[in-house]
Amino acid sequence: MPASWNSLKSVQFSGRSRCSIVEAPIFMASFLSLFGYLRVRFRHQSGSYFWIPESVSVKLVPSFQNLAYIGGHMQKIILDTDIGDDIDDALALTFAIMSGQFDILGVTTVFRDAEQRAELACCLLEALGRTDIPVYAGIGKTLLQSIPEWEQVAANHRPRQMEVLKRQQPSIQPMPGNAVDFIIDTVLASDEDIILVPIGPFTNIAAAFTLEPRLAQKTQIVMMGGATDRVRPEWNALCDPEATRVLFGTGVPITMVGLDVTTKCVMSYDQVKAIGSVDRPINQICFELIHLWGGDNPEPRPTLHDPLAVATILDSTLCEIREMRIEVETRADHLRGATVPVAGAPNASVCTSVDATRFMDDFVKTLTA
Repeated sequence: MPASWNSLKSVQFSGRSRCSIVEAPIFMASFLSLFGYLRVRFRHQSGSYFWIPESVSVKLVPSFQNLAYIGGHMQKIILDTDIGDDIDDALALTFAIMSGQFDILGVTTVFRDAEQRAELACCLLEALGRTDIPVYAGIGKTLLQSIPEWEQVAANHRPRQMEVLKRQQPSIQPMPGNAVDFIIDTVLASDEDIILVPIGPFTNIAAAFTLEPRLAQKTQIVMMGGATDRVRPEWNALCDPEATRVLFGTGVPITMVGLDVTTKCVMSYDQVKAIGSVDRPINQICFELIHLWGGDNPEPRPTLHDPLAVATILDSTLCEIREMRIEVETRADHLRGATVPVAGAPNASVCTSVDATRFMDDFVKTLTA
């Protein structure tokens, strides 16, 4: 366990001992595993989940044109990211800042080498001229204190991205303390609601709600993750299925921006070149990172998974949104992390279609303005 987590052992749990957001066995397993006291596997006693997307009761959600402006001022957000693997995390952070429409309270990093990811975020913030935004490293493992072997393949990108971003010689470093405490303390201290925007595995967010259920009274979640149009689990949900399950049990308003819509948002190389044609450091960095991500492909075309989640806060009319009940498979090895629509009371607003052309045009305009 990282030394930075020692402070969590001395947290005063008055008001944090009740668990209304998840089943008691899951709370205890998550909590004990989180602090390294016990390594267990979750057990789920109910029957199998059924894949019934066509029989799920859905209801259209009222659309609010721009959720980033509530009451005439910028919406407060915390961006939780696994920056350093796929290129879209860096593009999402860049898009959020360059839109000029968010009060970004902090950036938190999650999953395998969270400390290195935090350094990457600091470098990018330096290039964006936003060294005022604090960065906190979060949980490096899953709620079960493990790292899937298959995740090691993605880790190869991080050192190469660091080489590009370190040229900025950042004047800031990740903050002392940890992401989970930062999320809890920031939300509880806020006099208005905060949108949590997890665009990586959901371990930090799940841990925060497990430790402090009162977060549900003051937050919304706009997440990139999951899918309802395929059986194969999506990456963020797959990396920590137990955390994904906790997330959907919080009772918080959740907007799920999953593969159903993000896979439709593939940039053209002309759009990539347009970003690189602007003579300023952040554009040159994004252009170089895209090519680094693309490997041997001379004309890489990234999919804008994470930026779409940010964009739906700015303009919810980009996607058709339907209410569904989402359950998360945590048992079957080949389906772990699958986000399954089932019959029952809705617990998420799921994006089911997207105006991809309008979104990508807006994305490029924002980065080239």
